Amino acid sequence: MPGANSSKAPSFNGETSELLEFFELFEDLADACALTPAEKCKTIVQYVDIQTKRFWVTLTGYESRDFDIFKASILAQYSGAAKGQRYTICDLEHIIISNINNNISTKTELLQYYRQFHPVAHWLVANSKISTRER
Repeated sequence: MPGANSSKAPSFNGETSELLEFFELFEDLADACALTPAEKCKTIVQYVDIQTKRFWVTLTGYESRDFDIFKASILAQYSGAAKGQRYTICDLEHIIISNINNNISTKTELLQYYRQFHPVAHWLVANSKISTRER
């Protein structure tokens, strides 16, 4: 496994919306390194800040080194984490407003805006937060 400060290491920034992606990256690496469930429990806390680590090690599954239970315990502490990335209409409005004065005049600029706009709009439509028409 890469060291905690390695650029190849997974890291969790504390954002609930990023937790599933963190687990996915960690588990892919852990499986590639053939870590046991016990080793996964011990190793995953190396990739979070100290405050998060102090909290996580108190959760069910850590002491018993049962990674599936530990992961479920962690996810239960972060409301909405099991749903993955979450956006709000305000997120979409922020993208629009922050680009309102940009004079998009090239295909590259348009694609850059689209890469910001599309994931948010797509998630909002897919999760019935806005209609396809509102997008």
